[in-house]
Amino acid sequence: MDILGLNFSIDAAAALVRDGSVIAASQEERFSRIKHDSGFPDRSIQFCLQAGNIGLSDLDAVAFFWNPGIHAAAPTTRFASRPRHQLEFLYNVPVNLIRTMGIDDITGVDQTLHLGSGKPLTIHYLTHHLCHAAAAFYTSPFDESAILTADGYGERHSTLIAHGRGTGIEVLDGVEYPHSLGALYAAITQYLGFRPNSGEGKVMGLASYGQPSRYVDLLSSMIVLTERGFRLDLTCFEFFHDRPARYNAHLIDLLGPARDPESDIDQRHMDIAYALQAATENALLHLAAIAKKRTGSKRLCMAGGVGLNCVANGRLARESNFESFFFYPSAGDSGTAVGAALWAWHGIYGGKRTGEPASEYLGPSYKKDEISKTLEASGAVFQVLRDPETRAAEMIADGLIIGWFQGRSEFGPRALGNRSILADPRRPDMKDVLNSRVKHRESFRPYAPSILEEACGDFFSSGVPSPYMLRAYHTLDDKVGVLPAITHVDGTARVQTVTEAQNPKYYRLIKRFGELTGVPVVLNTSFNIRGEPIVNTVEDALKCYYTTGLDALIIEDYLLVKDGSS
Repeated sequence: MDILGLNFSIDAAAALVRDGSVIAASQEERFSRIKHDSGFPDRSIQFCLQAGNIGLSDLDAVAFFWNPGIHAAAPTTRFASRPRHQLEFLYNVPVNLIRTMGIDDITGVDQTLHLGSGKPLTIHYLTHHLCHAAAAFYTSPFDESAILTADGYGERHSTLIAHGRGTGIEVLDGVEYPHSLGALYAAITQYLGFRPNSGEGKVMGLASYGQPSRYVDLLSSMIVLTERGFRLDLTCFEFFHDRPARYNAHLIDLLGPARDPESDIDQRHMDIAYALQAATENALLHLAAIAKKRTGSKRLCMAGGVGLNCVANGRLARESNFESFFFYPSAGDSGTAVGAALWAWHGIYGGKRTGEPASEYLGPSYKKDEISKTLEASGAVFQVLRDPETRAAEMIADGLIIGWFQGRSEFGPRALGNRSILADPRRPDMKDVLNSRVKHRESFRPYAPSILEEACGDFFSSGVPSPYMLRAYHTLDDKVGVLPAITHVDGTARVQTVTEAQNPKYYRLIKRFGELTGVPVVLNTSFNIRGEPIVNTVEDALKCYYTTGLDALIIEDYLLVKDGSS
């Protein structure tokens, strides 16, 4: 059975699930080159269908990440007695029927398209946070766990607590919008001069430069913890009014003037980021404690955009009372495309779980003849390598910065060794060199390490696997000087552990680098420049290579080296 999952909003995406297995998934931004593209994911759909070797008419169902029935049943819905366009019958017939009949408990919406072949195609409109929960639970290694989702908002909820068992997910409780950790974080992100729903990771990095101050109590007081979750003090915010500014004058009275984008950052900004991060972490620990109490589980799965906060995830892993954790790698809205299809398979069609480990290498790959033709057409001078992993390791050890383009591209916001820029983590100046020559990022943002899983405990405070770069570990005191380029100002690193089963080529590269240097760790950052999506195609990689200070580029077995690089 083939089910197409769709997200059509920020980070629009498509995913194909076949008999419970995720066959393919991609964000639309990777094709359109518009970061966080919210347009309809036409090209992502085409890619997924091609990856599954099927056409649209071969699909058995479509699962959408949002349930409009909840909005239709809301008392604030605006109704129309006649449609402005015939297509609006698809909206007006059910909405006015709901109004006339007084229905207020819409748990889902389906549409059926009757194709010319006679085959019906049903579209299932599913609840947003249930899709987040499904993505986390069904791709986790657990057959039972507590589930916590947190983001800006779904149809009504911003937070969900659920219990996953077998193929079922039982929703236990939730927090309704506008009380939202994600919305609060986005509002302060905007106040600090960054783009909301995009720059939250920058604020997380900036927080490490902050110090305890009066802002800690101010931000903490805005999140009132309750027996069922939390509520926000909304007097400082406008995000629920759909206005350009997500905060108001009262917040400025409390915190001082908002920072203009691209202006200088001072200690006050750092301290506010510190306070926001601390308040968010404490709220998540509180929610985790509720999930633990409500489910009695020893395991926790987490998704939703807030689940991309690796510093908070690290605290959850250290301080909550769960024994095992699974943080879904594509925790933002793009991951709901996977979650929608997986929920349809398990929750609607009664499918069995496959037991397959989660994979984020779900995007396009390119055959060698396709790559060579593109390189030749570009006029590039290149050579074919017999052992690209060893050559890459040698170049990195020599101080070169390389683009590493292998296999299927990653799904989600993290580069995990297939669309990565790699460098030597031992060099104290490497962070500044990368920023000036390639990435052009803010100086306060850290770079991440990729390390052989079996060596993680030798360099960092935990040896627990972190394959998706979603946990922050402390670099061991005697290793800070060994790994200066990936150790943040607070002594932590956003670790990716790598196994041979997970990514054979990347594993061999890191292992060879370890044999050459005694340090089985490489600096790994996404293959892109600031403001652009991660590269997707060979052409994207070539553009980034030629327009930045990258020293070399390895695409599968093909090597390009600039003059002056060895």
